[in-house]
Amino acid sequence: MTMKKSLSFIFLSLMMLNVAILANATPSSQDTENTRHSLLKGDVLDVELRSPGTLANFITPGDEKRVRCIRLSGTINGDDIKTMKSIFNRSSAIDENGRSVSNYIDLEIEKVRIVGGGSNYSTRTEHDVISNGMFSHFSCLRSIFLPRMIKRIDKEAFYGCYKLEEVRFMRGTETRSIGDEAFRGCSKLSRINLPDAVETLGDKCFYECTSLQRIELPYSLRAIGKEAFYNVPITSINFPPSLTYVGRNAFNETQLTLFYIPQQVEVEDGMIGQLPRLREFQVERGNNQFTTEDGALYDIDGTTLLYYPMAKGGECAVPQGVVAIREEAFSGNSHLNSVTFPNSLRSIGKKAFKNCTSLRTIYVPEGVTTMGEAAFANCSHMTTATIDASVSVLPAEMFVDCGSLQSVVLPDNLVTIGESSFENCKLLQSMEWGSALTTIMKNAFKKCGFEKVELPSGVKVVQENAFRDCKSLISIALPSGIMTLEKEIFRGCDKLVDVVLPAKLETIGENLFRDCKLLSHIELPMNVTTIYNNAFRGTALTELTLPASVQKIGDKILEKCKITSIICHASQPPVLGKISDKKAPLFVPAGAIDAYKQAKPWKDFKNIQPIQ
Repeated sequence: MTMKKSLSFIFLSLMMLNVAILANATPSSQDTENTRHSLLKGDVLDVELRSPGTLANFITPGDEKRVRCIRLSGTINGDDIKTMKSIFNRSSAIDENGRSVSNYIDLEIEKVRIVGGGSNYSTRTEHDVISNGMFSHFSCLRSIFLPRMIKRIDKEAFYGCYKLEEVRFMRGTETRSIGDEAFRGCSKLSRINLPDAVETLGDKCFYECTSLQRIELPYSLRAIGKEAFYNVPITSINFPPSLTYVGRNAFNETQLTLFYIPQQVEVEDGMIGQLPRLREFQVERGNNQFTTEDGALYDIDGTTLLYYPMAKGGECAVPQGVVAIREEAFSGNSHLNSVTFPNSLRSIGKKAFKNCTSLRTIYVPEGVTTMGEAAFANCSHMTTATIDASVSVLPAEMFVDCGSLQSVVLPDNLVTIGESSFENCKLLQSMEWGSALTTIMKNAFKKCGFEKVELPSGVKVVQENAFRDCKSLISIALPSGIMTLEKEIFRGCDKLVDVVLPAKLETIGENLFRDCKLLSHIELPMNVTTIYNNAFRGTALTELTLPASVQKIGDKILEKCKITSIICHASQPPVLGKISDKKAPLFVPAGAIDAYKQAKPWKDFKNIQPIQ
């Protein structure tokens, strides 16, 4: 009996050991759906993966909606990442009773080793690397605890994880680089402890991480990529002594109030970006790229004003010796009341004063020879502008959306007014044009406040929409040298009643006077050959006299007009498009009546009579 009991005990022990081994063993990748078994406890999935690529074997369909914490150990590869992706992109979550709960998942993989391989993931894994896009768009990921053995984090690793709040690195983590756009769009990220070994932060690394208010840069950091912290609401930053390079606009739209540039730091192209709360720049002595004066940032020679703090208000006197104001140097400063330029100034960059909404007046001295586009755009409280600059072209959008601008003086040597230069200056009434002006580009004075306009005699070109929707315009005199009036130049000028057309005019553009509701009379010059579609549509014209020179008339030029008569002096019927005023009397040369009665669509007029 003793021997039998001993054998039974040994057999039972072996059976129990076998069960224990089976319970802890990792199923192989050949396991079928029926052999999967859940390790979910409450809402926590705690799995040790002894073989990479086997995570799917521990997850049943019921787990995917319930799990809110995944805790892994062992080794993982691309197949495991794919399994996780299907869970982390679920649309909703439930508890063990089937009730809806907040849809988030915390991922704890600090005890994991990432290895190469995996056949099903879009980006194959590498040993100890969070590779390109590995966790990108994990829509339910709330937090992640990363393993110590991570050499680098590649491009877009966590891009678009919009619920991600916390990223935790273990002490002693070996990560040396964080790639381009690694955390871009992680709008809820508020906590991250960068590893001590990190040397580079890639371009747009934390782009639009709009909840990240504090970050400590490690002492090992050498380079920060362009736009790395774009629109990140950090209020202060300390550059470590190891840092030597900062990319273009790395801190654009941050909330920094003081920007201190150490001696050893170089900023790419000197472009820091717009800092809406900045009050002061400081530069450590010995920096070979920048210098400061009164809180503003200049190049090392002090000849180019690079940035004026956006939150610094009052008056600014640009120092004598400054030759250039760089593009966007003052842009967005809503506190600046006035600025004075030195005689040394030669150029003003594009958008240099754009959105300076408290700036009241501007005087640009004669020495300025270059001005950039939109230099004073949307200076919404500016009332007067005097441009004595030695420029032949006023660039595009120079004063666009300056809604309070009332009077402007242009230089005598100005030849061209650029596209949309004064568009939407609704109070603009007084303009000293300058004698050299020849060209007005499209939209130049669209939606301006003029009541009366008399252009200089040298103007030869007026482009499309130049005075469109000038709702206060009553009269305009156009110089004789203009041969073509392009489309829609005066469209929507509701109060226009008096127009003097150029003596040499040949072409009247499409919709030229469309919806000029008070225009009841217009005299066409003797050289007009072409009138395009809808040229006088919606005006108050009751009679139209066409000169003998006219050869081509477009569709419906008198649509929605109360026409009582049309007089055409052309002896040969011009080419005519669609016309809906066929009941109005048509007067033509006596010898041409038969020709008009036979020509299409002239013959459709009901009443064709000789000119008396």
